[in-house]
Amino acid sequence: MSVYADTGFIVSLYKTETTSARAARIMKRLQAPVWLSQLGELELRNAFHLSVFRSELEADAAARKMRLFLGDMQTGIFSIMPVPAFSLYSKAAELADRHSARLGTRSLDLMHVAAALLLKAETFLSFDERQRKAAKAEGLKVLPHESVRR
Repeated sequence: MSVYADTGFIVSLYKTETTSARAARIMKRLQAPVWLSQLGELELRNAFHLSVFRSELEADAAARKMRLFLGDMQTGIFSIMPVPAFSLYSKAAELADRHSARLGTRSLDLMHVAAALLLKAETFLSFDERQRKAAKAEGLKVLPHESVRR
């Protein structure tokens, strides 16, 4: 089973959030690797840096979390999958035309759904309700089965 994770899902594995326990339970059931795009890696790095800026984490703690993620990539838990930018933006634009007026999806959320579709993922991991609805509408299996309001 091919699985793509959005950034919020991955962040919850390294930073204590209300969704962290659910994300960990899902990861235990999945076969590695879980895919993410270059966008996901950028957003993950930035999320840790923003946590320092917002005084949610000390700089050394944020760096430690990033090292843990990089270690998990080296052991094959996660894999960054290349997605050509032109294809990604074109697919996200198609998704915007199909879903944003009805679902209120944001551009970056659509880019994650687009990446999952372009990579031919079967399952999409997200806690974002609007993103989950767009992924389901595009035929992806979405986990967890229930959403979390954000």
